[in-house]
Amino acid sequence: MRACFGLGGIAVQTGGSLTQVSYVQRETSGRRDGVSEAFDDVVREYIAFVDQQVGVYVDALAGFAGHHAQVERQIHRGNRPVKSGTDSSGLPVVVWVSYEDPSKPDVLHNRILRVTDYLAANSPGGSNEQQHARAILVFLFAYWEDEIRPRLAAAKGVAVKEIRSDVMGDLRIVRNVILHAQSIMRADKHAALRTLGHLFVPEQPLSLPGESMQKIFVLVKQDCGRLLFDWLGVKDGPIKPDQIVDIAIQKAPRPEG
Repeated sequence: MRACFGLGGIAVQTGGSLTQVSYVQRETSGRRDGVSEAFDDVVREYIAFVDQQVGVYVDALAGFAGHHAQVERQIHRGNRPVKSGTDSSGLPVVVWVSYEDPSKPDVLHNRILRVTDYLAANSPGGSNEQQHARAILVFLFAYWEDEIRPRLAAAKGVAVKEIRSDVMGDLRIVRNVILHAQSIMRADKHAALRTLGHLFVPEQPLSLPGESMQKIFVLVKQDCGRLLFDWLGVKDGPIKPDQIVDIAIQKAPRPEG
């Protein structure tokens, strides 16, 4: 383990303002694959990972909305009913005609489902959005628990259990609910949540609209800020971790030797 010093800066967004906090790097460095790394470098890596998930999530929502609009237009353009009646058993029968050329079906089908079900899946809050949101939360926790948390402990020179985060503890519970309880938030699990309880209803399936995902992303970044401030020994800084909306770490190159 070694102590080294240098200049660093934290850009923190709190509501509509941006605050720059400078600090002297006073890290205790651990080793990963034989290479020393600093505590704030690991925090910065996880912030970048969270930002990547935010970008993918927003792009995915735009894609779902685009699919919904495209198929909704095709319903009116592609088909029209020309005949209706009943069959021998009394069931209604409707004959549809397509405006598309059936001899050129340049379409690759990977699943077959009703158009109404497809539109519902791609609607805001639909099953596609929910599935994607749940996958991101599982991914956020897995990367934290298996990769980031052990490296933070090594960089700080403490046991892994000493690296604590309330929101990541809550994401552990959410992850288990998704993977082991069919996404039903049981009352005992809900009672154990420390920071995310207001986002979920006990004994109901997890609902993760965009507003809830945004709150989770912010809470994760707030805890990244708290971990960094604790490591730096900041007790009375210009901003508090719970005021953070977004955060980035900028570091000057360390001197050689």
